[in-house]
Amino acid sequence: MSVAKYQSWEIAHIGLCVNDVSEASDYYATIVGLISSSVDGFSNGTQGLSLYRPNPNFAKERGLIHNPLMTKFAAIVVDDLDAVQKNLERRDIAYSDIDDAVPSLSRSLFCYDPSMNLVAFTTRTGATPANADWNLHHVNLQAHDVRETIAFFVDVAGMTEGKWIAPPEMGDFSIDPNELAVLTLGGENRGLHIIRPDAEFGYRNGFAHNPSIGGHPAFRVSDIHAVMSRLDDAGMVYSDAGTYAMTGYHQVYVFDPAYNLVEINQRIV
Repeated sequence: MSVAKYQSWEIAHIGLCVNDVSEASDYYATIVGLISSSVDGFSNGTQGLSLYRPNPNFAKERGLIHNPLMTKFAAIVVDDLDAVQKNLERRDIAYSDIDDAVPSLSRSLFCYDPSMNLVAFTTRTGATPANADWNLHHVNLQAHDVRETIAFFVDVAGMTEGKWIAPPEMGDFSIDPNELAVLTLGGENRGLHIIRPDAEFGYRNGFAHNPSIGGHPAFRVSDIHAVMSRLDDAGMVYSDAGTYAMTGYHQVYVFDPAYNLVEINQRIV
């Protein structure tokens, strides 16, 4: 029996592998402007970002199938973790039950979605504060089969697919739900973005970066022009996409020092 479709959820955390934790931490603090809560990473009170050097021994030492310290991952907080666990077992999906991967996370079930993105389902710690200086607006996941990947999240965690909200004069990309879909969190395209990779996406839109390949987290900030000014001062190449994909949002793409692609955006309406 699947989880009820009305189960609520939130993006709780994003984990990124980096080669130099100090350098990456300085970038997210001084360039992106995230608030640091501890040596473990950044937090707005209910959502967080962790940065870690790859650790190939983490899974082996614990007898686990999945290793969250070898790749990026997104953690999704749900109301009923036991129900999600039963749904994973019903679908015969292998998972790793971990409670010490990230200090700021409680017990988490790590698994691969059908497109081999590492995700974690975890227990709820609270709603995102509306007045936070930043939040995780969305996480973009690359999918070889968008519909299969959407169905996984709907069936396993009771998440709900929404309709993509594009500006009247959007960029050159497809919003066909077979190629781009959103598991929505209260509108404004918040949530999980599931996208089929498009090798010409960046070229057609005049970007130095291709947001359709490899996945990325998106951080909403209060002053995107201040972030762009700091990127200019640091001599970092970024793609200023303007308002091209999401109604009411100015979007910028940039690599962090470890070449993780990140999106920085601001609500402008």
